Amino acid sequence: MSKIFYSTISESSEFELPKIKWSRFIGNIFHVENKEQAESALQEVKKKHSWANHHCFAYRYEVLVNPDIFGNNVISTKYNQSSDDGEPASTAGKPIMQIVEKWNILNVLLVVTRYFWWTKLGVGGLIQAYSECAKQTLAHAAIREAEITSKLHFSYDFDLTQTIRNIVDKYQAKIVEEHYDDEATITLEINQGYVSAFLEELKDMSKWAISTKSVEFIV
Repeated sequence: MSKIFYSTISESSEFELPKIKWSRFIGNIFHVENKEQAESALQEVKKKHSWANHHCFAYRYEVLVNPDIFGNNVISTKYNQSSDDGEPASTAGKPIMQIVEKWNILNVLLVVTRYFWWTKLGVGGLIQAYSECAKQTLAHAAIREAEITSKLHFSYDFDLTQTIRNIVDKYQAKIVEEHYDDEATITLEINQGYVSAFLEELKDMSKWAISTKSVEFIV
């Protein structure tokens, strides 16, 4: 049992390569967790560099954890997309995505903006330029480790309050919301690496008053 983390961006940043045959390549990177955030960040770049010819990008968000055949956790993302934005096919978006995947950065949008100055670079030159800009943008970015968490919701009798508090503290879970009516209801955020052990202990310590079937996972 151990916590599960992934690498992401702690704050947005920008990096520009030295000019390549008079073309400018500018990388912008953002932490994003959904489509709305990704589209908003992309529009921000387009507005900032409104005279640019291309805004090519790659994004990965909504972190998933699945076990492989050996029981090891495999971390991936549900949504993955890239765009050449008018450049020849697979010369921009795909190279950017390959760099992001190589660095294993998740919940991220990386945009490489190009100001074209009438000197063509060729397919190979474009791939190298977009790849290098993506790599240097990541190299100059602030990268952090973030926990992969799940939200759990369940109800319990009031006489189990101290038991619940003890288990919550033991597994370093965060109480998101609590309500008290005929019984208590609680919503917790907990690292996914602790979920199985937490549920087993919750069941045992409550003497089966709270079963794993009664716990709701909130997406």
